[in-house]
Amino acid sequence: MIFRSGGSGPPDLTDGHRMDTADRILTTAEELMQTRGYNGFSYQDLADAIGIRKPSLYHHFPSKADLGRAVIGAYRDRMRRVADQLDAVEGIDPVSALTLYLEPMLEIGRRPGAACLCGVLGSEFSAMPEEMQAEVTAFFEEHLDFLERLLARGRAEAAFRFEAEPRAVARLALSLIEGAMILKRSIDDRTLVGETVGTLTGLLRG
Repeated sequence: MIFRSGGSGPPDLTDGHRMDTADRILTTAEELMQTRGYNGFSYQDLADAIGIRKPSLYHHFPSKADLGRAVIGAYRDRMRRVADQLDAVEGIDPVSALTLYLEPMLEIGRRPGAACLCGVLGSEFSAMPEEMQAEVTAFFEEHLDFLERLLARGRAEAAFRFEAEPRAVARLALSLIEGAMILKRSIDDRTLVGETVGTLTGLLRG
């Protein structure tokens, strides 16, 4: 699957070389933020999870805000690569493109306790540093822009059938998926995100 490298889970950096300390910090911090939120863990928790001393964290990321911004930036980059790869594939039908684009979200939905990183952080938005808020906002705007383009093309090609403006449908779709990832944690149902995506796709196809 050519889009696997753009998945939303922590990157697999062990294939062919050892993960360096900064990579390990980012990967573990992302996992903690997805399951506990930004304010749900400390630098000591992170150091203990990795097995390093806390000063090593400060060497790479002088503040928790620096770490948070770097984690979100890496997450955004991975999702952006999915969109870029799909944009580069000539002749891909809109339904297949939507399915591939949402695959990282389905992967998160199957992981116990996890939700979309920026969805989790969105619930803490007012309590986060401004630089992190800007990263989260940019993540969602990028999602909405891609979905709007894809939905508009899909409707023009009769692959999707809806009457509202594509931007409004993109906002609805993203809200449904992000909400499903939060709800599945509360009711411990790892089938919920897949069910939501399947229902959404069926409704869009008419």
